[in-house]
Amino acid sequence: MTEKLYGTVFNIQHYCIHDGPGIRTGIFLKGCPLHCLWCANPESQTIHPQIFWDARQCNFCETCVKTCPNNALSRSGSRIQTDSKKCDGCGSCAAVCPRQARTVSGKQMSTEEVMTEVLEDKLFMGAEGGITVTGGEATMQPVFTHALLQASKYAGITTAIETCGYTSWEHLALLAPLCDTFLYDVKLLDPVRHQYYTGQKNNLILSNLKKLAAKFPDCDIWIRMPVIPGVNDTENDIKQLGELASSLHSCSQVHLLPYHNLGEGKREQLGAPSSFITEIPGTEHMNRLRCILKEMNLCVF
Repeated sequence: MTEKLYGTVFNIQHYCIHDGPGIRTGIFLKGCPLHCLWCANPESQTIHPQIFWDARQCNFCETCVKTCPNNALSRSGSRIQTDSKKCDGCGSCAAVCPRQARTVSGKQMSTEEVMTEVLEDKLFMGAEGGITVTGGEATMQPVFTHALLQASKYAGITTAIETCGYTSWEHLALLAPLCDTFLYDVKLLDPVRHQYYTGQKNNLILSNLKKLAAKFPDCDIWIRMPVIPGVNDTENDIKQLGELASSLHSCSQVHLLPYHNLGEGKREQLGAPSSFITEIPGTEHMNRLRCILKEMNLCVF
């Protein structure tokens, strides 16, 4: 009997229309090598399960404190404090919370369990739709991601991966033959600023992107940049992005994604509020940036 393969999943999102061609099912895996200050899914950064605590729902009955097998929780004024060194994300506290103020982000799922949900969506996908494995970072769990792509191909479903590109070439080369579309995130072209805002330099990211386009020309590449005011939204930033995209024959589209602050509430519930603050870019500003790329004869969204 073949042993089941498991991965750590924190969300399966149905009817996605912005994460690849057609209507897609998004499979969100935990774990990411980057720690972008503006991350919309901060719960995706670590690979192990984490606990959300919503203070608005809590009545401070302290049932969770008494239940925790690792003594990781304690009452401190108007907060339930979590000792991150002791918490292993087991979910015992969430299971007994009478008001569901505590929830678990991330669980072990088998390939079969994920594909059962995917196949329920197949009727709505049409010819273009399919799965998009994202995160976090899909290449952080390469064997599990490979199994999902393989199972989808077997089921006649198209495949896509969203990646930050900060991974070994071996992982990308393993996944590329089973991937129809790569949603390749490029945050910044300047290596020093990239390291400051994400925790890593971008030389490996750019090297992998160029190698992917050269060695797997049949993979359609969509370059995507989150537009963060004050970080990467100057005319020079966008021109550099356009020059990169223009140099890759298999890059069919460039997407500029306006920053939003939905991740801030999640950070608060994880007990790690961020000091990063910026504005949400306006429609006029986004249109100006897109025009720069359109003038470079790129297909822009």
